[in-house]
Amino acid sequence: MDLAPIMGLDLLNQLPLAWISEHLMGIEPIAGLSWLGISKHVVVMLIAAVLLLLVFVPFGKAVSAGPVPRGPMTNALESVLLFLRDEVARPFLGQEGDKFLPVIWTFFFFILFCNLLGLVPIPVKVPIDHHGQTQWMWFGAVTATGKMQVTGTLAFMAFAWYHAAGIKAQGLVPYIRHIVPGGVPLLLVPLIAVLEVVGHIVKPCALMIRLWANMTGGHAVLYAVLNFVFAFGILGAAALAGMSVVTVVGGFAVVCLEIFVAFLQAYVFTFLVVVFLGGSLHPH
Repeated sequence: MDLAPIMGLDLLNQLPLAWISEHLMGIEPIAGLSWLGISKHVVVMLIAAVLLLLVFVPFGKAVSAGPVPRGPMTNALESVLLFLRDEVARPFLGQEGDKFLPVIWTFFFFILFCNLLGLVPIPVKVPIDHHGQTQWMWFGAVTATGKMQVTGTLAFMAFAWYHAAGIKAQGLVPYIRHIVPGGVPLLLVPLIAVLEVVGHIVKPCALMIRLWANMTGGHAVLYAVLNFVFAFGILGAAALAGMSVVTVVGGFAVVCLEIFVAFLQAYVFTFLVVVFLGGSLHPH
């Protein structure tokens, strides 16, 4: 089937670019709620928050019931929580760092849920001609962590949290004094102080950019693969059929990689936050 006569060659060529641009860079407000700043990305974050409650409130009740068989889902979640405690938090924070686990776990699962929700397909209306005609097509949800505003806010929250924890543990004056390591020659103290301050500023920037870039890059690759259908569809039915197979196989492979990246980036963000927290609590 040749799509060009149906959709128009110009529109056919513009659709993939418009889709990619809207998905990766656009912030589409919800009708009637734009004055509150409610966009699709905000809705995805609210859905992630609700899912956290729906998953972990029953989980907490099941764990509180005692060491009895709780089902595969509860056991799987408990394994992830214990992994983050034993392999991520305690090596940097020690046993006394267990009091920070609720925040650490929340960072991990909130980011993970936001990452995964970006892979859930949703139906949207897209134009099919120049006369305003539209039809429903499966498109894709937005990825909240694919927006720098979201990752920047998460990074700032982590930045404020681990500095506040360090100040509470050491006191304000000792915390500031420990910015420059002990034993540094007096002449080098100003230079080291500047470098350390810059380093503290760079850390949240790295958290922000790393998460945003990885989530955006994966979706850009996925949409580039999906674009093959449009790019070769104008050549006729044979080319369209051949590229459809390539697109399905390639798209499936990229989605599998995206799922892995969703878990990996949630882990990396959480791991780095724990490292920074450990440096704030234990300057030595």
